[in-house]
Amino acid sequence: MCNLSQGIKERGIEQGIGQGRREERISTLVTFFKNDGTVAAAKQMLNSSDEDIKIAKERLSMIEE
Repeated sequence: MCNLSQGIKERGIEQGIGQGRREERISTLVTFFKNDGTVAAAKQMLNSSDEDIKIAKERLSMIEE
C-alpha cells in the first residue's frame, strides 16, 4: 500500500506542476497581448495553444474593463 500512496502523491505533484506551468504560460500571454502582441505571433513565437490564447484574451478583457 505504501507504493500506491507514493504513486498517488507523485501524480498529484506532477499535476500541480503542470497546472502551474500552464498558469505561467497564460500570464505570459496576457502580458504579450497587453504589449500589442498578435495571436499569430503568440502561436509562432510562444507556441501557444488556441485554448491558452482564448483564456489569456478573456483575462485581458477583464483587466481592461
